[in-house]
Amino acid sequence: MKTSALRFLAIAAVAAATVLGGAAPNANAAASATAGTPDSEIIHALAAQPGGHATGAHSAYWPALGMSMESSQAPSAQVARGVVLGAVGNCASGSVCAYSGYMQTGAKLSWTTCGTHSTGTLGAVRSIANARSSGTLKAKNGSTIVATAAAGAWATVSGTVTNVSC
Repeated sequence: MKTSALRFLAIAAVAAATVLGGAAPNANAAASATAGTPDSEIIHALAAQPGGHATGAHSAYWPALGMSMESSQAPSAQVARGVVLGAVGNCASGSVCAYSGYMQTGAKLSWTTCGTHSTGTLGAVRSIANARSSGTLKAKNGSTIVATAAAGAWATVSGTVTNVSC
């Protein structure tokens, strides 16, 4: 598919998200999506959390939040990556991650900053990973801790999760 056709499809996807009641991603969204039309998980996430932009067909980034997302259709979500020192599965070294699937599968949100981060753009959270060298990652429903992952570990989550904190 030609770049101009991809750009048109990306702009159409951004427009559709806006018309359907979501907040429009920033102006870079259409231009950055030329690697492919964003999939439905990315379009939904961009509409649910303002301030982000598509970085590819299966990924998005929110600069102000220090948050990135890979959809469950991303190649890295479907094929296990090689072992990287400090990484926990496909959660990069120094990051904390939340997944829509069990055992670090499905769509992934990741943050390189520590704090309290909303998981609303992901929907259900079924597992978390803490690829930091110290500290604990907590999956919470409001202020109630649902699951914890020690440094260098991951955990399965059961119950509703609204945020993660470290």
